[in-house]
Amino acid sequence: MDNIQRHSFNSLLIILFIFNIINCLPVIAQVNQEPVELEKIVVTPGRFMIYDGTVPQLSLSKKEIEQFPLIGNDIMRSGHIFPGVVASDYSARFSIRGGEKDGVSVRLDGLELYNPYHLQDFGGAISLIGLKLIHRADLLMGGFPAEYGQKMSGVYDITTKTPDPDKISANFGIDLINTTLLLEGPITDKGGWLVSARRGYIDLILALIDIDEQYKPQYADVYGKFVYELTNDDTITLNGLYGWDKNLIRVDDIDNKLDSRYDNSTIWMKWKHSFNSSHWSDVYFFGGTSSQDRTTGKADYDNRNFRFFGTKVEYTANILDRHTLRTGLEWRWLSGNYQYDVNERIAGIDKYRPIFADIEDSGSDVKFFLQDEWQLHSKVALNVGGRYIIQNYREPDIQTYEIGPRIALAIRPRNNLVFRGAWGLYHQPIDIMSIPVEDNIQSIGRAEKAIHYILGCEFNPSTNFLIRLEGYYKEYDNLVGKLREFGRQTQVFSTPESANAIGFDVFASQAVSSRFTWGLGYAYGIAKEQTEDISIYRQNDRRHSLFLSSNYQIATTWHLYLSWRFHTGDPRTPLVHKPVILNGSIIACDRQFGDTHSERLPSYHSLDFRITKHSPYKRWSLSWYFQILNLYNNTNVDQYAFSEMRDEDTNEIIRCEITEEPLLPIIPTLGLTVTF
Repeated sequence: MDNIQRHSFNSLLIILFIFNIINCLPVIAQVNQEPVELEKIVVTPGRFMIYDGTVPQLSLSKKEIEQFPLIGNDIMRSGHIFPGVVASDYSARFSIRGGEKDGVSVRLDGLELYNPYHLQDFGGAISLIGLKLIHRADLLMGGFPAEYGQKMSGVYDITTKTPDPDKISANFGIDLINTTLLLEGPITDKGGWLVSARRGYIDLILALIDIDEQYKPQYADVYGKFVYELTNDDTITLNGLYGWDKNLIRVDDIDNKLDSRYDNSTIWMKWKHSFNSSHWSDVYFFGGTSSQDRTTGKADYDNRNFRFFGTKVEYTANILDRHTLRTGLEWRWLSGNYQYDVNERIAGIDKYRPIFADIEDSGSDVKFFLQDEWQLHSKVALNVGGRYIIQNYREPDIQTYEIGPRIALAIRPRNNLVFRGAWGLYHQPIDIMSIPVEDNIQSIGRAEKAIHYILGCEFNPSTNFLIRLEGYYKEYDNLVGKLREFGRQTQVFSTPESANAIGFDVFASQAVSSRFTWGLGYAYGIAKEQTEDISIYRQNDRRHSLFLSSNYQIATTWHLYLSWRFHTGDPRTPLVHKPVILNGSIIACDRQFGDTHSERLPSYHSLDFRITKHSPYKRWSLSWYFQILNLYNNTNVDQYAFSEMRDEDTNEIIRCEITEEPLLPIIPTLGLTVTF
């Protein structure tokens, strides 16, 4: 596995320059121009929304997002700008408030997705979900209620758009790395259909570039949705999502080659039945497969094949205008096959150890939740609930179930001021599809868990000005697996047993006029982990983060956007690269590590610019944008790495160095979308 990370710096930078320029999506919050009628208090803290339609408070307009720097139309990157989110230019994945990236649940139309990312050999640079598909997306950053399940840190709950019920329409988009086609239309007067297909063409661009290594990344995805109204009270929705990846790196290099393929498919149906306007049920049937076939280095391999299917029923009842009762039951069957044989480099020394796993297992789990959001008073609301999970495939003599109570309270002393607090116990079970075999773990035990303490407030000084402050403390326990630093350097391992995170976020936005809006986000956080008697900073410990943005409508169809991002450096482990000398010549480089995460990378900052033009015509419309990321070309450091400088003629080692590997340089890009 480590061999893949050490291919030459020049080729890596070229590769990342091309397909990872999907920079963190700069977005600002849209605040309502008109007062909002608060019929009920929203209890859930830590919530941000993207919404296609009438814009509620603390939300992002999807139409507005499409005017900001977003290459690849990636919905996951829209979450990068929120305070408390830790992300990299090189990945669509992100972590929240001291948690890990695998602690964020991604739900699409009510179903949790498994690993919905392309280019997984490079950290998941692109998600499977395009922005054009989205109707609404809720980012829940802590203290979320019991209906949201099996992750410890956060939830990205995405709802896709309803197909156009009136006419057939087409949307075609192209940018630097993707081509996307979206078609939708009606089915009589009872429903509609929607199909989206996307093809990345990084491999075609690389074919035009003269690089030493053979490199050919390919990916594509297809999404379909079918909605049909059986009766006035019954609606059937059918969804399908498929993603495909194939990757070749340096096939002729026996030490650093990689040949991989990924397939990920999920299909699900929802039957919604309305008993009346205040009571309804949702019944789901779902199934899917996922496969991963990777061959690396000297015949190392990592092959995984999964299958799952199941059903769930959810029921919602609004009782006496004071109680919103929600409950749900899910049964899921899973099957997993792991074939893993990798020689892993031992951190700090030039030796390897074999890790082998041959696992074939299956089993089922049951999940249940119950919650009640109770409007105690016109100024007070309470959400109380809990989750229960049972897994029948855990190790013998291990408790097979977990119970997680949750409670949240909201108080609104004035119409423009709301205080919120929450406490909850959150479990993240390891299931048959997520065994960390790369960490030499081959059985399933108790779930990882976290306790959330959240306290915050929201204040609207005026109808077009919003300020939000939220503090948090999280405790993590029973952590499973190892945390890694990936790069050209040898991997640095940390095996935490527990962790904690503390901090606060500030979010503000103001619509100064109908044409000009600004936004600000600031986060302060400390995240530490413990192993035995040792305490270190977590990899996602980001002490200070700041985001400033402004959006100006130059004319009816022209928009100008500027944003500036800053954060202090992430923790790093110091590297020491000493020459080993024999008879006056360097025969090798001695790679050593200092204390884990005892130093930090330099601070990061970047200025981004974008101008967007929308041109409507009688039967079609054209939108195009021009943007420049990292406008003043600041050299931001991604990591430090070991490098051996060799003589071009003799191939002898001249010196041993520690070199910087930068993040993205200045990048101008252009894209367009045509809608019929």
